[in-house]
Amino acid sequence: MRSGLLCLAEARRRTGPAGRVLAVEVGEAGRRRIERLGVADAVLALDATQATEVLAAVEEATAGRLCDVVISCVSVPNAEMAAILACRDGGAVLFFSMATSFSQAALGAEGVGKDVRLFMGNGYAKGHAELALDWVRRDPALRALFAELTA
Repeated sequence: MRSGLLCLAEARRRTGPAGRVLAVEVGEAGRRRIERLGVADAVLALDATQATEVLAAVEEATAGRLCDVVISCVSVPNAEMAAILACRDGGAVLFFSMATSFSQAALGAEGVGKDVRLFMGNGYAKGHAELALDWVRRDPALRALFAELTA
């Protein structure tokens, strides 16, 4: 949940008011947290392991355009196809979860004919710690939410 919240906050910052940020969250409590933080334009009540349901909801939310960038930090297996299907051709999917099957992602994209760039997070990126700490330091709502999650 924490990595997803940080990704949403950074996506909101980078897209600005003209961009659109979508979140997929299966749990009601998680959806309420995202809505309270105000970092997503829409929070879709979906199970990320249900790829066709995710695709249908994202198509509806984006008027069929799909997403330019999809970040999957789901902590359960079999969420790869939902992320791939939600991404437009030419877009990018970043998988950042130890539950991700990288072979399933690569073969799945090929199998459905999706021309997307697949990125696999390895846990380290230059400046990532500073960026995450900066968010927590400067955003009281995010800091309070993190405190709630660790309590």
